[in-house]
Parts: sequence; structure tokens; C-alpha cells
Amino acid sequence: MKHNELQQAIAEDIKRLKQLELDIIPARIYYTGLLKLSWRAFWKIGTVFFFAILYVSLTELHSNALAPGLYWEQTRDALLASLMMTIAALIVLIPSLIHYFLIQYHLQNQLKTGVLLVKKLQCCAWLFWGVFIFYASVFASYAELAALYFMLGIAFFGSAMVTYMMMSLEFNRVGLSILLTSIQWWLGKDNPSSL
Repeated sequence: MKHNELQQAIAEDIKRLKQLELDIIPARIYYTGLLKLSWRAFWKIGTVFFFAILYVSLTELHSNALAPGLYWEQTRDALLASLMMTIAALIVLIPSLIHYFLIQYHLQNQLKTGVLLVKKLQCCAWLFWGVFIFYASVFASYAELAALYFMLGIAFFGSAMVTYMMMSLEFNRVGLSILLTSIQWWLGKDNPSSL
């Protein structure tokens, strides 16, 4: 899409949003879609947590390093810790996943810029995961196990901040920030908490 075409499409989409009504999403589609999104986020983030924790726990010096079963215990502990941290991270991400699903379901085919918007949001998700992998790898290389959990939390929220800044810059560059503001209004207008 050329610059002028994109500006015109965004202006038309903003007008269309004012007249567009929310359809009721069938329960099976809504919950299945959210479950799939949550599962994708869960295993990607969980894998990073697991390998970071496992790497640090296996590379720390232990007095009983030659004891049989130590590696199994460390793997089990890393799996349990990463599971709990991933669930906590997923709880934080659920509102964003819900908004992404609603935009994808309602607006991808309704707006002229819908496909572009969904593609940009997917790029933001990949950016978040890449930055998170980078931060987790760096912190796992230098942190002790006791400090690693805190550092992984910093990596998670730091990745979210970097992604938000990059997303804001990109959406402002392309001109989608105005459309996103209109979409937030559109999604919130039927929300009982906004009454």
C-alpha cells in the first residue's frame, strides 16, 4: 500500500469504526481462539523460562554435584519454577491476547487496514519474544539461581517495555496509532465498565 492509499484507508476505517457494531462471537470460536493464543504464548515463554533456569541451576557449583539424581532434581525444579512463572506471565498477557483476538476476529476483514494491523501486531509479538529471549539469555549467563527469578521478571517486563516503545514508533510512522486509538474506543464502548 502506498502512503496516500494508506492514509485514505485509515481515514475510511476511522469513519467505518464509528458505525460498526460488535457481533456476538460464538462461545466455541471465542474460547478456542483464546485458548490457542494462550497456548502459543505459554509454550514460547515457558520454554525460555525453563532453559534459562535449567542452565543456571546446572552450571552452578554444588557440593553434591556427583550425587545420582541431582540432574533430575534440578530439571524438575526448573520445570516447576518455569511453570509457575509462565502462568504468572500469561495472567499478565491475557488482556493483550484478548484484544488481539477481538481485532483479528472483528476487524481484520471489516477494515481496509485490518490485515496490515494484524500483521503489525504479530510482528510485535515476535519482537517481544525475541527481546525476551535475548534478555533471558544475558541474565542467565551472569545471574545466580537466587537472583535469576527476579532477573527473568525484569527480562519479561523489560521486553514488554521495549516492544511497546517499538510498536508505538512503528504505528506512529505508518499512521496506525490514530486507528488504534479509535479501535480502543470501539472495543471499550460496549464494555460495561466504561458505562
